[in-house]
This record gives sequence, structure tokens and C-alpha cells, in this order.
Amino acid sequence: MKEIVCILLGLFLFTDLQGQSISGTVKSANSNIIEGATITILNTNKSTITDKQGDFKIANILPGTYQLSISAMGFATKLIGTKVVANKAIELNITLTEQNRQLSEAVVTANKREEDIMKVATSITSLSAKKIEDNRIWGLGDLAALVPNYAYQELGVAYEQIQSIRGIQAFSENPAVSTYIDDVNNLDILANGSALTDIERIEVLRGPQGTLFGRNAMGGVVNIITKKPTNKTSGFVEAGVGNQGLQRYSAGFKTPIVKDKLFFGFTGLFQTKDGFYINDTTGTGATDGSINGKKLGGTKNLYGNLFLKWLPSSRLMLTLNIKGQRDWSNNSTYMVSQFNDSVGFADPNKLNLGRIGQDQRNIFNNSLVAKYSGNNFTLTSISAYQNIRMGYKDIYFPGYYSSFYDKKPGELLPPQVVYSQEVRINSNNDKRFQYTAGIYGFSQKSHGGDNVYELSESDAAAYGLATGSYIISRNDAKNYGLAGFGELSYQLADKFKATVGLRYDYENRQSTFNGFGDAVLVNGEVTNYVADTTAKGTYSAFSPKLALSYAVNDHANVYATYNRGFRAGGINAQRFTTSTNAKQTFDPEYSDNFEIGYKTSLAQNKVSIAASAFLIKWKDMQMSNIVSPFTYALENVGNSQSMGLELEVSAIPVKGLQVDGSVGLNKTKYEDFELTRVDYTTGVETKTQVAGNSLSNTPGHTIYLGAQYEFGITKKLKTVVHGDIRNIGKYYADMQNSIKQPTYTLVNTRIGLNYNSYGLFFWGQNLTSERYLLYGSADSSFGRNVIMSSPSTYGVTLSARF
Repeated sequence: MKEIVCILLGLFLFTDLQGQSISGTVKSANSNIIEGATITILNTNKSTITDKQGDFKIANILPGTYQLSISAMGFATKLIGTKVVANKAIELNITLTEQNRQLSEAVVTANKREEDIMKVATSITSLSAKKIEDNRIWGLGDLAALVPNYAYQELGVAYEQIQSIRGIQAFSENPAVSTYIDDVNNLDILANGSALTDIERIEVLRGPQGTLFGRNAMGGVVNIITKKPTNKTSGFVEAGVGNQGLQRYSAGFKTPIVKDKLFFGFTGLFQTKDGFYINDTTGTGATDGSINGKKLGGTKNLYGNLFLKWLPSSRLMLTLNIKGQRDWSNNSTYMVSQFNDSVGFADPNKLNLGRIGQDQRNIFNNSLVAKYSGNNFTLTSISAYQNIRMGYKDIYFPGYYSSFYDKKPGELLPPQVVYSQEVRINSNNDKRFQYTAGIYGFSQKSHGGDNVYELSESDAAAYGLATGSYIISRNDAKNYGLAGFGELSYQLADKFKATVGLRYDYENRQSTFNGFGDAVLVNGEVTNYVADTTAKGTYSAFSPKLALSYAVNDHANVYATYNRGFRAGGINAQRFTTSTNAKQTFDPEYSDNFEIGYKTSLAQNKVSIAASAFLIKWKDMQMSNIVSPFTYALENVGNSQSMGLELEVSAIPVKGLQVDGSVGLNKTKYEDFELTRVDYTTGVETKTQVAGNSLSNTPGHTIYLGAQYEFGITKKLKTVVHGDIRNIGKYYADMQNSIKQPTYTLVNTRIGLNYNSYGLFFWGQNLTSERYLLYGSADSSFGRNVIMSSPSTYGVTLSARF
């Protein structure tokens, strides 16, 4: 028996079933041979590159209908379909057009399988590696307006960010837009802020995506795919400097260790900048006069991304990915803000701090992806481990806060640890019937709520404590969840396709916490007056999907969809008195999305158009509300609505000139609920009706218009000129619609030279130095605090590629 098992395992790992082959030649439009072009069979592990004669061959392909992607540097990516039959080799003569003459055809994974973007019944913005570079996208904030109806906020550091799509955003502890990096979900907001370098593409799925992506995909999904190693050895080195003390250095190297079998890749980045805020200690009670006039908001980032890919057979691929990032600052603006919007707009560079704080975040993302390509199916396993540590000291919020676990204020907290596992199966050819199904599970343990609040001299005396004492707050969480999902698509006729999907999620959450004043730190000793409290909650949700699409022709598609997203419920990590009517837990919230859309490519793929109209009903919103005298808690308080239109257009009207544009229109409103608040000076409760108000942090429109012109000076020397304008419509930062951000316009440019594989580019962001709200209080009854955006930034980048 043991011998039989060994034989079967050997066959699975090391033996290919005999099939047919696809071979051919890749040439340019003027019949020049293209060496190093990549040919990939979508939804399989099969890929190769062309040799010096432009020839390629992929062997052992089972009968079926497949989609091939053909790409090469300097040429537009092309997708072609081919049918493999038994006992017949396929030979293809493929012609690629230069990318300055034709748009690339985009492959996306919105349905967790590789597909032509034109055939996917979802609103998607797909940004290629070239577009990411051309628009100088270094962080998710650079997606604003480039992606219709996408908005971004930041609480002083990139790893405390709030993303919003179509007005759907976070008002509680979980994100409303789910971020994936190389198939791994960032469950917590603290996991975001990844350095963007050496990116293959970014897909932004607009609208709820709960069926396939699960929790926290209420507003949509940002899916980031980094570049993987192939059979072609490649690398790059890049160095840049700019104002605000910016220095940015990155490098990458990818190579086959054993051709067609074993591959290695590594990318690294270091970035530092000084920040633009200036500290004013007036009225702060600062005891250190030297911090007056000091710069604030400086950051340092160190990032590494390692890949090891192994193909024991042409059917099985194993990819080990290790990512690490450290972000730190000694003049931190983490969670720091200006007193109100009037102060912010009047003097956007000024902050008032009595001390200068520090912060640090370390994150490791490790994953092992196993992909097996069978006969008409692909089986994928994604095992992931995430470790996040953070610490901060002397952060003014107001009052001074520091992280604390058991040693001293400002220490790094124990790590937030997340394990996740997804196993899914999907069809891997273009048959009439297609499917995706899988299971997903995660566990999460964190100490993110552990900190100390430093008592002032008078407060310490009132508590009978020594000066320099601290109040300890604890909030340690243990969560786990399980889900099952499936999606079926069936070609009803030559042009009609129907898709149905369903997902069930179950989540168990536990939080251990204390109340204010339950524990103190005095002279390095911890005293617990009251034992910590543990609360638990369980939540479940069904997320259905229904889509109908009609292929007008081979290059145009009309669709109508309904899908649902949800955000998990949670626990109010605070102790309530027995007389309080507050619930210790709050329920999930949901978003139902109804959408129609149209996609097409015209003029031999020189023009692409995508348009959509949507209506979202956001139900059981999680918001802070007063539940008893002077006691606030998160509750499911009401509903809201978002509706709008989106349009994306790209065109190459003449050789070398590409024009891109997008428009998002978004009309939103809160419905049928009111906020209960209390005036702490008088003790009087008030009720504020927000029904009819616009959703906070939701611009009425976003407009992007960009153009890039490339022209050759000599055969090897090329000039590139890029410019774009982004107009973001008026919005209110708060639910009460009192903190107003007027319409503003950003102007960006990138101009430079490419000589063979070398590049020298000058760039500028926000050239007119528009100052707008980077963050504003979502509920102005708790204050009107704001953070203002950066003035213009500019610099130069030198790169070399091989």
C-alpha cells in the first residue's frame, strides 16, 4: 500500500499528462522578431517566453478552449482565444502592436479567475504597471479621482487610512473597502499603507464584492498584484530626491534558478521625508522650548518583497512570498490634528504640540500559494500569516497617549497575528459553464487597544496619584471566522450569460478590556483596581450575487448586476453600568448594490469605454451613539443611500499620444435616523437629525483628465511628457454636514527621457499647492479636528532596467 501511495504522489508531482502543444512566433507589426515576449495561458500554470528567433512552445496542454495573454516590453498586451483538440498541434503567428499605437487588453481577477476585463460584469479600474509609473502612484492616496468615486483619508500616517468607494466608508473598527495584496486580505486597517513599488497592476472593484471577497468588501476591493519572477532575468535600480527632504531608493532582481522549474525574485525600497508641518508651542504648556518651530510629519519606510516560485511539474506551482515593511517617525503626526477646520484652512502647515511624539509600525506578510492545474479545473490554496507590531509615544489626542503592555510607555506592543487559509476550485477554460467555489477561514489576535494616558499634575492629584502617573487602557481581541462561497456562470446563448453566486460567513469575536481608571501605572508599577472584562459575540451573513450580461459583439458587453457586501459586527470594548441599556455587541452592516454597465473597445483597440450607473442601499450602519447618560457606544443606527454614474475612457488618437479620462458622479444621503449627543458642560442631551444630509467624505464628483505624449528623438532616445488634472467635488467631512471641503483641483506632471533601459524624469504633484482636508472629524459633535494636505511636491528620479 505504501508503495502505491508513493507512486501516485510521484505521478501527481513530477509527471505531466500528455497533451497537445501550442507553438508559434511573435513579431511586431513591421515583422521584426520580438525576443523575450511572455505567453501565458490564463488560469493555468503554463507560461513561456520567446527565444532569439521570436519562437515559443508550450507543451502538454489538454484539449479545451483557452485564453492566451501575450505581452512584451514596449508593446500593447494582446489576448487571443484558441481551441486545443486531441492529436492536433496548434501553431500561432502573433503580431503585437507598439503600445504608443494601441491600448493594451487587460486581464483582471475580479471573479478570482483570470479574465478579459471587457467580459467581466463588474465596474473595474485596472491600472497596468505602465499606468502606475506614468501617474507616479506611490500610495493608495494617488488613486483619488484617477479611479471614479474613490476617496482617501489619512490619520497622520499611511497605515491609518480610510478608503471610500461610492461613499461607502468606515465609521467603526473594520475597513469598508477590502485591500488584497497578492491574494492576501488585509483584515485590519493597521495592515494597510504598503509601499507601492514594482507593481504589476492594481485592480479597483467598485461596489460591494461580498460573494467572493467576504467581510469588509462593502464599498469594493483594491487588489494589488506585484511582479513575479519568470524565465527571463530582469532587474531595476531607481533613485529619487525631492523637496520636503524626500529620498527614495528601490531595486529589484528576478531570475530563473532552473529554467521552467525554479524562480527567485526580490524587491526592496527605502524612503525618507521630513514632513511639512511646523510646530507652534503657543498655549501648549510645553516645557521644552527647543521644539518650537520644529518640523513634524517626517517618515521613514523600509520595505522588502521576496518571491520563490517552484514548478515541480507543469501542473503544480508553489509560490512562497515574504513581505516585510517598517514605518517609523521621530517627529510623528500619528493621530495628530489641528483644532478645527477654520484653523486648518487659515494656517495649514501649523500644528500645536507640547511634545513631539514617535511612532513605529512593523509588518510581515508571508504566504504560500499552491496552484494545481487539472483537466478543466484549477485548484488553489492560499495559506497566509501576518504579524503586525506597533508602538507610539507622546501622541497628542488630546492629552498624551503612549502604547503600553507591561514594561514602559512607548514600547512595541505584542504582535497582532493573523492566520488565514483559502482553498478554491475554478474552471480553467472558456466552456459554456464556468464556476468558482471555495472555503475561507481566519484567526486574528491583537493587542492594538493597549495604551496609557498620562495624567496632568492636577488630574493626578485629584486621583491621589503621583505626578507622572498614567491611566492604563486595555483592549485585547481574539477573532476567528469561516466562510464558504460559490459562483456559477452559464452561457444561455451565444451572446447571453447568467451568473449566480452565494457566500455564507460566520465570525466569532472576543474582546478583553477594562474601564477608565480600572488600572494605573505609577512609578513603573501597575495597579489593577478592577479585573478586566471579557465580552463575546457571534455574527453571520449571506452575500448573494446575480448578474446578466449580453455580448453586443466581440468587443462590447452590456451587463446588469446585483450583489451584496457586509462588514462584520463587533464588541463595544468598554464597561457599562447595570442600569445602562447599551448592548455590549453590535451587528453587521450591509450594502446592496444594483448596477448596469457597458464596456467596449473600438477602432482596433485604440479606444476603450466603460460606463456604469449604480444604486447602493447601505443598511444597519455602525455608528457611535449615546446609550445612557454620558455613555457612548457603537450601535446599528440607520440606513443610507448612494447613487451615481461612472465613465472611463482611454484613447490613442495619434501615434505616441494617449488620453485618459474618468468621471464619477455620486449623490448620497443618510436616511431615517438621528444622533443622540450630550453637552458635557450642561449635561443636556440633544438629538440631531441627519436624515437628508450627504454622506460624509463623499465628493459629489471626481474628474480625471490625463494625457501622455511619447516621441523618439533618436532610435534609442525617447521623450515622455505626462500631465493630468484631477477635480474633486465639494463634500462634508462630518455627518452633520458642517465641516465643508470646497471643490478643489490638483495638477500633476511627469516629464523625462528614456535612453534604452535608462530613465531620467522630473515630476511634480499638486503643482498649484491646493490645500484641502486630508482628514476631518466624521462626527463634529465630538470636535472639528482636521488634518490638512501637503503643499506641492516635486523631484527627480533616475532609473536603470535590464
